[in-house]
Amino acid sequence: MFERIDTILRNIEESEAEIKLLLNIAKISFIDYIMIKRGSQDMPDHLEAWSLQEIDNEVANLKEQIDALVKIKKEVLTW
Repeated sequence: MFERIDTILRNIEESEAEIKLLLNIAKISFIDYIMIKRGSQDMPDHLEAWSLQEIDNEVANLKEQIDALVKIKKEVLTW
């Protein structure tokens, strides 16, 4: 069980690092990304659609890993 949790935590850390790298390449902050996704902020001219898609993919991966961790919590640590 702990191996599974360690693997998920490692994947979360890797996703976080990848998101930070992609945001730096795109020259936007995570808050900017969220605002763009919500439609509260226009996409900057320098931001390419493929960059936004790469960030979307990695954020989706991060969400999957967090969901997996929550699932383990519900299965094992709830009594």
